[in-house]
Amino acid sequence: MPKFLCWPLACLLGCGISAPIWASPTLYGESYSQCMDQSEGVTSRMIACIGTEYQRQDQLLNQHYQQVMSGLSSARKSQLRTAQRKWLTYRDANCQFYADPDGGSLARVEANACLLRLTAERAEELGQMLSP
Repeated sequence: MPKFLCWPLACLLGCGISAPIWASPTLYGESYSQCMDQSEGVTSRMIACIGTEYQRQDQLLNQHYQQVMSGLSSARKSQLRTAQRKWLTYRDANCQFYADPDGGSLARVEANACLLRLTAERAEELGQMLSP
């Protein structure tokens, strides 16, 4: 999240309002939205919610990846494997950027939310490859 968006978010979190920017009804499960709503803007609770949904999304991503790989030729498998490795490198580097050591506890939330969002988007993308 760009730094200029952090101030309004920090205000919302400071007021005890959970921020809906991490809740995507199309990407994340309903339990994630409920968990974030109940977190009351407490950093450790939000990170726990993000972590639980991240695990679910990571399992979905791996499942979709294996299913896509099973239907590909050897050459296409190699291409997808290379793309997936580069995507993982990008995801990790991009989200690590959000973990600004001077950004306080909100930077930890942002970094974790980044991992969740990118993982969920990639899981959805791979899932779409399975559709005829």
